[in-house]
Amino acid sequence: MNKLIFSWPNGKAGALTTSWDDGTVHDRRLVAIFNKYGLKGTFNINSGVLVNRTKKIIRDNYITAKELSRLFKGHEVAVHTATHPVLWRSPDSMIFSEVVEDRRVLESLTGYPVLGMALPYGGPNDERVKKVLKDAGILYCRPVFHVESFELPSDLMYWHSTCHQSTDFVPLWDKFLKNPNPEKLFYLWGHSYEFPRDNNWERMEDFGKLTGKRKDIWYATNMQIYNYVTAWRNLSCSVEMQSIENKSATEVWFKTDGKLRKIEPGQIVKL
Repeated sequence: MNKLIFSWPNGKAGALTTSWDDGTVHDRRLVAIFNKYGLKGTFNINSGVLVNRTKKIIRDNYITAKELSRLFKGHEVAVHTATHPVLWRSPDSMIFSEVVEDRRVLESLTGYPVLGMALPYGGPNDERVKKVLKDAGILYCRPVFHVESFELPSDLMYWHSTCHQSTDFVPLWDKFLKNPNPEKLFYLWGHSYEFPRDNNWERMEDFGKLTGKRKDIWYATNMQIYNYVTAWRNLSCSVEMQSIENKSATEVWFKTDGKLRKIEPGQIVKL
């Protein structure tokens, strides 16, 4: 019986993704650093800030609706709810409205379905909240919980990160590179306003120099990771593992008998 071994696209040794909350003006500098080093970010936005800018603190501290699509081109815009409430203390109908309204505004600005999310204030692994989020169309969700691990979570609706940006990422990155797990993922999260607050923008420059532009790493948004991992997990295999079918819209790479192979969307491959 043939054995399938997971592989990132083109046989990359690992993947790197990042996630940033709240949509403050400091995302502009962060995106510029990412573009410089070939990194990818998912930016979780509260649409209520975009559409209600009458208060000076909102005008001065947050990005505008007009710049959102251009600023995050090549990255991902995701849900952070319309007004940033505490979801696990909210009724179902409010949770649903907060998410759907955020999706509606963000989709009108980006021109694509916005189906990823970061939980405002983090929160527990609440099955009630996750059900409402799924009903509102959300496919994955990130809390503030991190584990300093490179394992993919079994539940992408409570998708833990590897570390916060304030973590000492140098030894952690070295540990990541030495990890033999073919599914390994390094997931960094934070808020861009933390860098000017702590006067340490050099952290992101150092992170870019350390991790960026490597030929053995796949740099992807949260949604790209979600789509790929979900496609891999949903491959249809024959009983005797003589053939597999890819019913997804994403090409998937794998190893079998020591050889790297690819299966296109809708394709059936003989093993």
